[in-house]
Amino acid sequence: MTVASQLGFSDTLPVFDFYDTIVDAVDQNQVTIITAETGAGKSTQVPQYLAEHGYSKVIVTQPRILAARNLSRRVREEYAIRTGKDGDDRIGYRTAHERDDSPRTQILYCTDGLQLVREITGAGTEEQQVLVLDEVHEWNENMEVLVAWAKKRCEEEPRFKVVVMSATIETSTLAEYFDTTAVVNVPGRSYEVKKRRGTDVLSEIFNQLEATTKSNMLVFLPGKSEIQNVGEAIKTKADEAGVPVIPLHSQLEATAQQEAFANYPNGKIILATNIAQTSVTIDDVDVVIDSGLERRSEVRNGVEGLFIAQISQADCLQRAGRAGRTKAGEYILAPYDSMPCLEFDDRPEYATPEIMRKHIDRLTLRLANVGIDIEMLDFYHDPSKKAIQRAKRTLVALGAMTKKGDVTRIGRQMEQFPVESSYGRMLVEAQKYSKEVQTKLAAIIGIQEIGGIVKGGTRYTGWRKYTKQYKSDLLAQYDVYLALPLMIAAEYEETGIISKNVHKAKEVMERLDRDLGLDPELLTPIAEDEQDPLLRCIVAGQIDQLWMINEKGEAEHIVTKQKRELSSGTVVRNPKLVTGTPFDLQVPTRSGDLETLHLVQGVTAVNTDWLLELAPELFMSRRGKVQYDPRSGKLTTRQMVRFGGQVLEGSGTSVNENTPENRRLFIDAFATWAYEQLERERRSFAKYHTKRIPSVPLPQLRQQARVIAGHVISLDALSSKQRVELISLSKLSTHLGNDFMAKLGASHSRHTRTEQRPTRRGWQPKHKRKFDRRRDS
Repeated sequence: MTVASQLGFSDTLPVFDFYDTIVDAVDQNQVTIITAETGAGKSTQVPQYLAEHGYSKVIVTQPRILAARNLSRRVREEYAIRTGKDGDDRIGYRTAHERDDSPRTQILYCTDGLQLVREITGAGTEEQQVLVLDEVHEWNENMEVLVAWAKKRCEEEPRFKVVVMSATIETSTLAEYFDTTAVVNVPGRSYEVKKRRGTDVLSEIFNQLEATTKSNMLVFLPGKSEIQNVGEAIKTKADEAGVPVIPLHSQLEATAQQEAFANYPNGKIILATNIAQTSVTIDDVDVVIDSGLERRSEVRNGVEGLFIAQISQADCLQRAGRAGRTKAGEYILAPYDSMPCLEFDDRPEYATPEIMRKHIDRLTLRLANVGIDIEMLDFYHDPSKKAIQRAKRTLVALGAMTKKGDVTRIGRQMEQFPVESSYGRMLVEAQKYSKEVQTKLAAIIGIQEIGGIVKGGTRYTGWRKYTKQYKSDLLAQYDVYLALPLMIAAEYEETGIISKNVHKAKEVMERLDRDLGLDPELLTPIAEDEQDPLLRCIVAGQIDQLWMINEKGEAEHIVTKQKRELSSGTVVRNPKLVTGTPFDLQVPTRSGDLETLHLVQGVTAVNTDWLLELAPELFMSRRGKVQYDPRSGKLTTRQMVRFGGQVLEGSGTSVNENTPENRRLFIDAFATWAYEQLERERRSFAKYHTKRIPSVPLPQLRQQARVIAGHVISLDALSSKQRVELISLSKLSTHLGNDFMAKLGASHSRHTRTEQRPTRRGWQPKHKRKFDRRRDS
């Protein structure tokens, strides 16, 4: 009897026969690479093998919360069946927002993002512990850094141990990268999965519904909207067959997600995004119908967007592996709704790693804070030089890093917050203000960090009645969040509220409140004196994304000159200058083509004076032309804010110091204004008179104004008589006499009546007026 049998491990999984090989490889090597087809049992069995073999703690990373949660539960059940003991203390899981573990936990399933934070802050694995990196083939940003970090630790710590696992991975190149020969390949599957090409997704679903044998179907679609569309299209036939249609995507509550794992007598149809692609075991799936598509984030031309893309061969195999867990299965690759669907052999072997298609400013700052230049870390997939330069420019603009690459005080503070760089900068700025402002900003960031709580577009607008904000979309969503107790959950959908995001936002808020020592009881409506501080904080975090709004309503970036549209869901109206996040959204059109919308979302109106305070190294201020303001009767000057050679906008300020120079400027500015008024009046009369109307010389006006007001810099400082006398200098009658003006006025009036008699059709020449007179009589 083998050791694995003595310990009670299941012998029905392919990995069972490799118990000794795996534990020996881990014992004798720093790095062990394990490849096993989907369904071989690597994610559930290998951590148990290592724990039973004597390692004090086994930390297993997962790319998704759902996977970490479900694997933990599955292994607990297996442990209880195998040993007859409660596994709650032995097996647990942790994510950024959830945890179900204890100090006695021996097997910990952990999201890769959280484990990365633990590693670089010195709270990672210790001696007699093993770090297991599962589903490495996904190559998200966290996994990319964890792999590079693991290699670094191996070089520095001879006792550090790591196991790298995946169903599909380039074993030879990865072994070369880690300089290891310990590679364990687990061949075979529990049950065969037949693969074929299908006609289209809907037809294949209908064929399965009409078959005599009931099937449990897992249908992969690119996004939530496609899930809704397919759900509506198959609802009638599914209801007739008594088959439930179950959506599965990241915006669903955990309880709703669990419905996909239940058993149904007539079978089930699970409509899923790629959340169901890895580390998720739905045991009874018979048929996988795959659109071959996913909606993923990519940076194109420096802008992050959400695009529908063809998946790789490796991803197709991962999806196929969701079938055949407990019985033979089938995998059907079929097009969806006229969208292209490449043949399997025409697809790239592996997907483009996330680090090569997303912004990396937060990662750059995170590494810089522990003394590592991102360009010096040995990644398995190196980010492009262009992406690194873009990340560093962003951090310089936010004040987090100097041009030489040194982390600033602001940068060190930003890294304390587990949020995106822009939000971290907002939180740093908020420390200048009251606890009430800080708490409200933490809530605003909690809402934005998880993608907002309201749906975009013009279809769902019911949420707008809960806010009066017109300066910031971020403040508007905060208002809506406060109004949620006034609604019932059933109203969320029609109002445009994303229910799962509400709970996620609350979790992020609670975490930020704990980190910052804030009181959630301070979440009250935004007071008038809190509005400006909150707006300043938002602008501080988005100062690298400034957009001028042109006459057509287009947003033009002040640096790149790229033009985009403001999101249709924005509450900001008629702004001149805004901050906001550029975002590209690829959507299918009615004809089946894909259209990319170039948007700016999360819009906030900007007061240019704030730019000088928030980033004085980027913006310059210059005193503009001094002029007389007739509305206030004061001397004013326009403060010009410049970015490079471009004037963004200027704010007018009054001149209040009564100095000889300012008195001279007041007289000159008033005389210039009065001269312009006189010339306008003179030209108006000159249109209808051949007689010359004399102009009043500007020097004469200066002299007259100096006699009346040479000792002041505003009308307020004059007596009422002096004010009337000074203002009268702007009227022709003061200089030409009332009699002369009366004659001009009478002649002007006659001329206007004869030559421009108004009619319903506007001014008409004489030969066309007969019809108008007859009609008007």
